[in-house]
Amino acid sequence: MRVTRVPYPGLMKRGVSGVTGLVLAGLLSGCVPSPLRAQSGAQLRVSVQPGSRPVQPVTGEDALYRAPGPGSLNVSTDRPAFVTSVVLPAQGGAVVLPTVQTRPGEVISTPLPGTQGFTQVFTVASLAPMPLEAATGARSVSDVSRVVEAAARALPAGAYTVGTTVYRVVRFGSLDVSSNFRDALVRVNGSRVGTTPVAVPDLPEGQVSVEVSRSGYKTVTQRVNIVGDSVSRVDVTLRPITGTLSVRSDLLADLFVERQGAGTVQPGVGLDLPLRPGVVALNVVPRDRRFAAQNLLVRVTADQVSPVICEIQGGAYTCKLP
Repeated sequence: MRVTRVPYPGLMKRGVSGVTGLVLAGLLSGCVPSPLRAQSGAQLRVSVQPGSRPVQPVTGEDALYRAPGPGSLNVSTDRPAFVTSVVLPAQGGAVVLPTVQTRPGEVISTPLPGTQGFTQVFTVASLAPMPLEAATGARSVSDVSRVVEAAARALPAGAYTVGTTVYRVVRFGSLDVSSNFRDALVRVNGSRVGTTPVAVPDLPEGQVSVEVSRSGYKTVTQRVNIVGDSVSRVDVTLRPITGTLSVRSDLLADLFVERQGAGTVQPGVGLDLPLRPGVVALNVVPRDRRFAAQNLLVRVTADQVSPVICEIQGGAYTCKLP
């Protein structure tokens, strides 16, 4: 193992004592046994940061890395200390890294082994050496905790603390989204990623929700499976948001919507028209010229039927909205 010392006094200012700045670590710290947490009465502080930046997908997942992982840890303490990191991968046993000594105001870069999936690293900093080799091959956080707790019994109170680093090593794929319009809005897992056509890189493998929308059109939502190292393609057809204008007539009549011919209403059959929501001007012109044409305004509501009934009453032909 090669250890690199880098003067970097700013790390302690940016880091959080005992836990990295990763959101994932913060969410999980409450589930970690107390021997593996930052010790409240510790006489030293440790700051731990992954040696490389995580991939930042547009969907907002935190602490994601491509294989083999961050590559290294950058560790700093506020006083001379002995530092040992225990790497606990999702599969396989724990790996105990060689103990290194730190000096205040320096960052030590410690190589990390490659892993897959969810990975936890517990970095133990102490004022005297702590033998942690017994954690090698451990399969659970509890197993690692027992080793740290046993090693800490030989030290004075406050002589050690722990920094936790949590990340996931995953495969990434990409997504291409197109539609019958070139300006439809695309969201992936609720996050806006652009307008069609759009290519979305660096999505972690697994299912995502893809939403395509455009004003005046029905939104389309699909579940898409992202496969590592490949492109998933989605082609969406957006259809107008419409309501139904339903006209029934006792007489054969021609129908005009906004002065445009819309068809013929057959007695006993009627005519149903899909129309954009809103108020439309309707003209119903009977073929029998003895009866007057009817003019009225009709409100069409999305996904609803707006009926119009035209009938002969008392010798007159009238159209009304029921």
